[in-house]
Amino acid sequence: MNNRVVVRSLVTPDGCLVAMDDGLVQWRPHNGTNRRIKLDAIATVMLVVKGPTNRIETAIIGDAQGGVTFLTLPLLDLVDKFTVEGGVVRSMCSAAPSETSFLVATQAGQVWMVGPNVPGRGVKLFTYDGPVSSLRLHNSIIHIQSGWHRATYSMDGSQMMNIDGTQPFTHKAQQRANRRAKILESQQRSGDAPQPLMLDLPVVA
Repeated sequence: MNNRVVVRSLVTPDGCLVAMDDGLVQWRPHNGTNRRIKLDAIATVMLVVKGPTNRIETAIIGDAQGGVTFLTLPLLDLVDKFTVEGGVVRSMCSAAPSETSFLVATQAGQVWMVGPNVPGRGVKLFTYDGPVSSLRLHNSIIHIQSGWHRATYSMDGSQMMNIDGTQPFTHKAQQRANRRAKILESQQRSGDAPQPLMLDLPVVA
């Protein structure tokens, strides 16, 4: 009996890449033979990259132990593997048009660049105060998101902008609290005011 549970899946025009809760990764093409490989840890992030022929040729998989594995598609042959500090890999994106280096963000907020041509095969760019749930690179600016918070960084790791997305909600909550206080104050004043006398009316049988 197979008790595996799908934890990640990625649908492409050529097939579906599926990751299981025991570290197994399977490629299910629309046409052809299913392929599988067992990773050392559970996959947490998956992305695929097109090759020169404009077909999907590579899968990049981040895992729960900070591993980043490069696999070929459709054969799922192991090309390379990198390891970053900071715990679980939470998000990834391409860092170069050549698709040979990638940005990797972790649960601890660390953002790394990894790749075969990166010095030391991996360089930590910066650390954000919180888990990085998503990141992207646009015009050499790194955009990250952590819950309701957003920030931008340059490629040298210096922060350019930091936005607290909870501020509008905090302001609205304060406005609601002020309105409730005014209503309670108005009700209290009404309760302290003298009440009109109620005359006893005769009971009609």
